[in-house]
Amino acid sequence: MFSKQCKLHLDTVGETRWQHFKQACWVSWQLKKAAYACFIHAFAPRYFTTYASERCKEVLESRK
Repeated sequence: MFSKQCKLHLDTVGETRWQHFKQACWVSWQLKKAAYACFIHAFAPRYFTTYASERCKEVLESRK
């Protein structure tokens, strides 16, 4: 079902297929929320002043 490259990637990150799927979905959701916050912030700078930065840091920290 998965190519050799997929298996190699999973081995490299040390996750099972299911763990990787859940992590990738979580990252996607965090970045999507951050993108919406940035869009709102562009029109109304008083809103979401640090939200996107905080989510990005959270995503990066989760990969350590």
